[in-house]
Amino acid sequence: MLWASFIGMPFGAIELFFVPHYWYPESLFNLMRQYGFGVEGFIYAFSIAGIAAVVYEFIGKKGLKKAPGKESKKLHLAPFFLFVLVFLAAEFFTPQKPMLNLLAAFVCGSVLTGFLRKDLIKQMAVAGIIFGVFYFFLFSLLNAFFNDFISRFYSNQIFNNFKLLGVPLEEILGAFCGGAFWSVLYEYTRSYKNISKRN
Repeated sequence: MLWASFIGMPFGAIELFFVPHYWYPESLFNLMRQYGFGVEGFIYAFSIAGIAAVVYEFIGKKGLKKAPGKESKKLHLAPFFLFVLVFLAAEFFTPQKPMLNLLAAFVCGSVLTGFLRKDLIKQMAVAGIIFGVFYFFLFSLLNAFFNDFISRFYSNQIFNNFKLLGVPLEEILGAFCGGAFWSVLYEYTRSYKNISKRN
């Protein structure tokens, strides 16, 4: 969990691509509006990366086992690099649609992971659903306490007013795709596989 959190934390800087095209929130010390990213982004990235990385194992009571062989001693980073490459390339061509670019990057990274490690496909699907539901619940709570949150800080042009029970569709898809990709990043890059825990 900590490994995934610390790997995910630097991605808090991704707000540079999202402000102001996707949203334009207030932040501590007004950093978001001055520089395009703030402290909150790094805390957010740290938190969701760690949760997404372990949600499948936690719910399914799974453990991890190191895969045998010489390849298990190497770091396998192809899906991670593809994720970064696709996002940056998409941002170059369509910088006004950062969330769609991020979704495309998550999907490409997940597809490559599934192609290279078919044993992780189930984990990606289940973890994506669990994390998507979890994120949807948290966003719904946020809406309940701050009912003008979306109208104040998000771009309505991006959402086209398409929401599920008040939660923008892009946010739900982002949670599903991001949860799926990040849930297997540790297992793939470090050659681990899931095993059932014995009672």
